[in-house]
Amino acid sequence: MPIGEGHTELSPEDHDGLIPSYIATRGDLFDAEQRNIVQALLRRPPRAEELLDDRYLRDLHDAMFGQVWSWAGQYRTRETNIGIEPAQIAVAVRSLTDDIAWWVDSETFPIDEIAVRFHHRLVAIHPFRNGNGRHGRVAADYLARALGTEAFSWGRNLELATGDLRRAYLSALQSADLGEIAPLLAFVRS
Repeated sequence: MPIGEGHTELSPEDHDGLIPSYIATRGDLFDAEQRNIVQALLRRPPRAEELLDDRYLRDLHDAMFGQVWSWAGQYRTRETNIGIEPAQIAVAVRSLTDDIAWWVDSETFPIDEIAVRFHHRLVAIHPFRNGNGRHGRVAADYLARALGTEAFSWGRNLELATGDLRRAYLSALQSADLGEIAPLLAFVRS
């Protein structure tokens, strides 16, 4: 989080669906979300067949953000500047999980690439109002582990400031949007 951003007050729109009444700034919100995510990660990691289910993905989002947002685990119903139309989300997520299951069964790609493509498509769908990147990274890590490899490092070894790390991640996602998956594959293990 850039310096100063933690002190930025939340707008009235930002309070829509917010559960804790003490949250007044972006820093408060980030801290509350992080505590909720840490609790969610204490759950038993899923098997691949459990993870590749749209209900599980909604439940995971709810576990990660349900103590902070009343809408956690529910597909968004509003248009956003990224992601697909809300009416298409449920079908797109089911199509994604079906594709990934087929790729796993047929060994279409190496495990890392399957998990990275899963993450990329899930984030591109942008199924939830907020938390899509964090949710997608956890889901991809769970998939990688369920398929027998280590969770990703997501750039932790690059020794970059948070803002630079975020820019590197977004750049790798944008390359994947253009069909170039290699930068995202490199980033997740860096």
